[in-house]
Amino acid sequence: MWPPTFTGRSAPTPVRHNQVPEVAWRAGLDLNPLQVTSEDDVRWLHCLVWPDEAGRGERLSAAVETARRDPPPVYRGDLLTDLPDLVAKAPRDATVVVFHTAVLGYVGPPDRAEFAKTVSRLGVTWLSNESPGVLPGTLADGRYGRDFLLVRDGTEPVAVTDAHGTWVQWLG
Repeated sequence: MWPPTFTGRSAPTPVRHNQVPEVAWRAGLDLNPLQVTSEDDVRWLHCLVWPDEAGRGERLSAAVETARRDPPPVYRGDLLTDLPDLVAKAPRDATVVVFHTAVLGYVGPPDRAEFAKTVSRLGVTWLSNESPGVLPGTLADGRYGRDFLLVRDGTEPVAVTDAHGTWVQWLG
């Protein structure tokens, strides 16, 4: 149903003992990984910010500073072939969350379907933030406009989002 129901100003985070969940492990996977510790890489990221997007450069700078305090490992690899090995590196008792945004639009439809099968077999929580219809099985009927959908485990839309992280509208 459009417009989506806005259910609050903060993300509906799971809470255990009145605390935000601990991040026990994190890693990235990319065909051409960039490092927040590299001035050249950070300069390149800033070049990718569209000039008319107010606040986006500042958010990127803040994110880089946060990541520099504890840089995540980012591995060179392909999401179609290397994700299972990366997930296997996570601590056994961790709840693994695979998250991607604006990635599957650069992968052909047959490979999108194969990726969806792979992630589904991994036994992880999967959060995908893509254009409607890009993720196999998600709606492309215009119900959510042209904005992105945050989808849990390949089938459950949980939010409508701006493609560049400016806003989130949680679905009720």
